[in-house]
Amino acid sequence: MLYLAALPGGDLERPKKGDVQVQAVFKSGVYLPDLDLWLDSTRKRDFSLISHAHSDHTGRHARPVLTPNTAKLLGDYLSKSDPVLLPYHEPFDSPNYTMTLYPAGHCLGSAQALIESKETGERLLYTGDIKSRPSPTNEPLEPVACDTLVLESTYGRPDYVFPEQEQVLATAFKTLRMWLSRGERPVVQGWRLGKSQEILHHLLAEGFDVMVEESIYLGTQVYLEAGVEFPGKVMMFDGDWPEGWVLLFPPGKKREALRQFRGKRTLELTGWAAGGEAPWGWRADASLPYSDHPDFNELVAYVEAVSPKQVYTVNGFPELAQRLRELGYPAVHLNGRGQKQEIGFQMKLV
Repeated sequence: MLYLAALPGGDLERPKKGDVQVQAVFKSGVYLPDLDLWLDSTRKRDFSLISHAHSDHTGRHARPVLTPNTAKLLGDYLSKSDPVLLPYHEPFDSPNYTMTLYPAGHCLGSAQALIESKETGERLLYTGDIKSRPSPTNEPLEPVACDTLVLESTYGRPDYVFPEQEQVLATAFKTLRMWLSRGERPVVQGWRLGKSQEILHHLLAEGFDVMVEESIYLGTQVYLEAGVEFPGKVMMFDGDWPEGWVLLFPPGKKREALRQFRGKRTLELTGWAAGGEAPWGWRADASLPYSDHPDFNELVAYVEAVSPKQVYTVNGFPELAQRLRELGYPAVHLNGRGQKQEIGFQMKLV
């Protein structure tokens, strides 16, 4: 199998004889063939990391490695698997490498993976999804020094720069109170796992009466079991929506149960609002830039914090890799769309 090394400018060269490199393929996840290791494969594998419980990072692997809280959130999804439950900071040992998980800040149980080659000693950090801003419901992100960084770049474009969270939340609270004062029924959109629990915590702390859709409620119960405390009672929407209550509902979820209620107003909290885009065509009365991912500047700051010798960005936009090259980091954006399985990029051991 032939692998090619990606130069910062995007050209390809054959590895020089004697170069020691970890190769990587990006397709339905990240694969390190030299180590026979999958990271966040969305297809079933014999062995793969699951960095967190969002569906775009999971697969029903025979032997997944994940944090205990991620396993709790996935529940019966892995009922036929033999999972390796790996708490933060405890190394998993294999013949070719050790893997250690560190908090990613993205949702309960989310993890970065530091993979250390036993042959060369290189430290490769795969971030998965991260969040650098503080959250009342997630384990805080821990920057991890590394030689090679594989960085999720969802908002890796310069126009995605978010205001301070406190400012966005203050605007959200003001908007919700205005709607309630007019007798309207506020619906707040948030992904059922991670962002919804964070928003729920903020709303309860601000004194709002909140009901949550069933899938959000079930996920919140796992948070409670894991020891996360909420500043109020968590109530599930069962078809009855009292006046004066805010309803937390996942985007894209069918809303037949809400049709009987008049005067609904929808507030979405999404990082896409910063760029004036809504990729999935959401409809909302108000959109505010609030995300469980870093913005462009925070992604650059994270690279500077972990000080890698080279960077590979995955998902999102290629502009981040371009900016990093301007700052002196050898950086390449790996785009899995249309990439053949036998074509990859070298992860050079430096």
